[in-house]
Amino acid sequence: MDSGICVSLGGMPFAACMQVASAFPLVEIRLDLLKLNPQKIELLAMQCRQWIATCRAGKLDDYERTTLLSAAIRSGAAYVDIEYEADVVYARQLIELARKQRCKVVISYHNFDLTPDIGTLHQIIEQAKNMGADLVKVATMANSPADCAKVMSLYAEHSNLIAFAMGGIGKITRIAAPFLGAEFTFASADEEHSTAPGQLTASQMEEVIRILEKS
Repeated sequence: MDSGICVSLGGMPFAACMQVASAFPLVEIRLDLLKLNPQKIELLAMQCRQWIATCRAGKLDDYERTTLLSAAIRSGAAYVDIEYEADVVYARQLIELARKQRCKVVISYHNFDLTPDIGTLHQIIEQAKNMGADLVKVATMANSPADCAKVMSLYAEHSNLIAFAMGGIGKITRIAAPFLGAEFTFASADEEHSTAPGQLTASQMEEVIRILEKS
């Protein structure tokens, strides 16, 4: 199930990104964690089979993020990730461009502190769909096994969903996601370049999935 693993690239040299991008069927280019300009984005895109363009808030302002993500969409990104909490004008501009370029829109919700109650999670997913999501991503922090169960239960009521819990407790949900209906799950290129808490490496994820498929 290699196609069910998306390898996130961040915090590594450009040459390493080029190498990893060509090695996997699907990668996520974390533009906020890589020092790329539109020209380098275009070069990197040429190495990718399919890729997600992501640029989280924090280090860059919305103008800088729009510039990078727009370049990514025009360079052939299969998906663009837009935060659930994003400014309306920022989100609308990117969604309109994505539609013109036949790039799928991922509306993502992240909570690095906790997992909200199930009713709130359902509301977030429905609102993300109303925003124009082709896929909805929900990633919350697991502080107990019950949080994992809560997140996994979302697949019973929603399609076009990628939901998992972060942190050590949530690792099992990253593995389970493709088996429950997620189009893909996320992994890191190696242990040094993890982009989120509890993220397994691509080789670890591949090995676990291989074992599960044989059983």
